[in-house]
Amino acid sequence: MDFFKKHVDTVVILGAVAGSMLWMNGKFNEIDKKFYEVEKELTILKTCLIMKNIMPVELAKNEHLE
Repeated sequence: MDFFKKHVDTVVILGAVAGSMLWMNGKFNEIDKKFYEVEKELTILKTCLIMKNIMPVELAKNEHLE
């Protein structure tokens, strides 16, 4: 029982650090989801502009081709 009394502050600090890391991970996942939604909407917008012959096909090519 003496061990827990000596190290309770360390356990609280480690718990706070772990909790904050989990919270930040959740926030980063939300940001990733929002970027995915924006990318999806941009793809739809480009497709519509190409179909109406407003945007040239050369500008809509995928930059990730290797």
